[in-house]
Amino acid sequence: MKRLAILIFILHSSLFVFHSFAQKEARITLDLKGVQTEDSVTMSWGTFNKPTSPLILQVQANEKQTIRIPLNEPRLIIVGLKGYSGGYELLASPDEEITLSGRIRKDKSGRRPKVDFPRMTITGAKWQPPYQNAIAEYLFHLDSLNASMSNDFRDIQKFIRKAKEEKNEQSIADMYQTMVGHEYIERVMGNYANMKDFYRTVVLKQKDSFLAPMLMLRFGGNIDKSQQGLYDALSEPARQSYYGREVKDLVYPPTMIGNIAPTVTVKNKEGENKLLSFIHQTNRYLLLDFWASWCEPCLNEVPNLKRLYEQYHDKGLDIIGLSVDRSIDDWKETLEEMDEPWCNYIDIDKQAIMEYQVLYIPCIFIMDSNGKIIAEKLRGKDLSDFIDKLFAE
Repeated sequence: MKRLAILIFILHSSLFVFHSFAQKEARITLDLKGVQTEDSVTMSWGTFNKPTSPLILQVQANEKQTIRIPLNEPRLIIVGLKGYSGGYELLASPDEEITLSGRIRKDKSGRRPKVDFPRMTITGAKWQPPYQNAIAEYLFHLDSLNASMSNDFRDIQKFIRKAKEEKNEQSIADMYQTMVGHEYIERVMGNYANMKDFYRTVVLKQKDSFLAPMLMLRFGGNIDKSQQGLYDALSEPARQSYYGREVKDLVYPPTMIGNIAPTVTVKNKEGENKLLSFIHQTNRYLLLDFWASWCEPCLNEVPNLKRLYEQYHDKGLDIIGLSVDRSIDDWKETLEEMDEPWCNYIDIDKQAIMEYQVLYIPCIFIMDSNGKIIAEKLRGKDLSDFIDKLFAE
């Protein structure tokens, strides 16, 4: 009997462990009007700082269908249509029976087709209302500040827009030296500080749940070590959540410095696979630039990279651009516009961003002639100063 009791205990324990680690799921019923049989509904993991939104599945569009999404903790899911930009943010949790219903609206008038999800009705998603309320609260506060700014400084803003269109930066600089210009700058800085405080308030309202780090990712911009204090103020469950772990990697970032640069497979403009190995480079230093056609900060960095390349290429600096675009056509079109003198490839399979632990872009790595990473995540003046110092030695 005693042996039987032990066996029963072990069996129950094993079942408990199996149940604890078993994959859970959310069941999502889509009741979308306005789709045609040739449309494909897509579901992707919602991302914030990361350069990609990994596809979960793609199914033929039906007016009503139920989809099962494996997940063990709350995650943001983007419902969209293949070939269209835009989508609906759905915050799903394990074991939820969710229904998303309403009429979609397609717009093919612009350069790229768009899809909108106006007046959607959603049931069964526990965290959807607090998530949407937090977003609405933040955006309302931001809109109020902007409206007040436009009301008080309408003429100044109109002047700045016109001067920028005419590329007359000197007139803007002169305006900033006037009394009204000083008042305008003070209000801008005051609004920035106001939104920074309000952002902290919105996050801390949810400090005991995964919503807190999720809102940090949504509204915190390029999260870095400066936000360690806010992250540390969150509860342990919040920090251990999926989005909490993502924020931790940003405020306490892992480093690749000192490692040998990983060898990765990418594609060239002809669609051919290329193996990039940075060990034993012939040049003294190699700069690897992760970027995308839709990333404005990435494009703003290009003139600085061109200057560095022109100044130091003959002395041993080479550059490789590595796009994280999902569209090869968008990548090629932007390459033609930028007219860069160095080699460019695209990371279609996302192997490179995983190997290099790329959390946001632009993300730049610098390797020595042995393929060892000696610097990472430098931009602008910091990047220029580092390269200048390398070649001054």
